[in-house]
Amino acid sequence: MSVKLIGRTTNLYGKTLWEILGNLRTTGVGRLVTRNSYDRYEEPSFFKVLSVEPTAQIEDKPRKVIVHVEKIFRGKRYKEPVEIYSVSYKPDYRLIPKDEEQLWWDRLANCKPREKVVPGSIELPPLMRLVLERDNKDSNIKLPLKVRGGRDNIAQTDTTKTALYSPSFFKNQQSS
Repeated sequence: MSVKLIGRTTNLYGKTLWEILGNLRTTGVGRLVTRNSYDRYEEPSFFKVLSVEPTAQIEDKPRKVIVHVEKIFRGKRYKEPVEIYSVSYKPDYRLIPKDEEQLWWDRLANCKPREKVVPGSIELPPLMRLVLERDNKDSNIKLPLKVRGGRDNIAQTDTTKTALYSPSFFKNQQSS
C-alpha cells in the first residue's frame, strides 16, 4: 500500500523558536539564531536574542513565544530591537553554535552593502504607443516608475535612465 500525501507542502525545516530557546540556560539570551529560509541570501542574516517571554500554551497548537532580538537581515543591522511573535511557531529556526558565532560576526563585518538602482521611467507598451500615434498625440511619453520605500527595500531610482518595455511574459514562450 502506498502513502498518498494530501495538502500543501512546506519548505520549512528546523525547530520552533521555543524548542530552541526553552532548552538553553537563561533562555538563550545573548545567543545567535537564524532562520533556515534565510540561507538563500549570500549576505548574513541572523538574530541576537535580547529577551524571551513565554506565552500560555494553547491546546493542540504549537507554542508561540515573544522574543526581542537584534535583527541583522542581508548584512544590514536594524537600529531598534525587533519583536518576534507571529512567526515564532514556525519550525524554521536554527541555533548557531557558540564556536561559529564569531564567524557570523566576521561575515557581517566583511559584507559589502547592497545597491540596487532601477530606472526612473519606462517606455510605453507597443500597442499603447500605436494608439497614441494614430490619435495624433505625443507618443514619446514615458511612464514614471515609483519605488516603494520600506525597511528592507534598498532600491534607488535613477531618473536619467529609461527602461525598454519588455514584459517577462514573452521570455519563455515557445513559437509554434
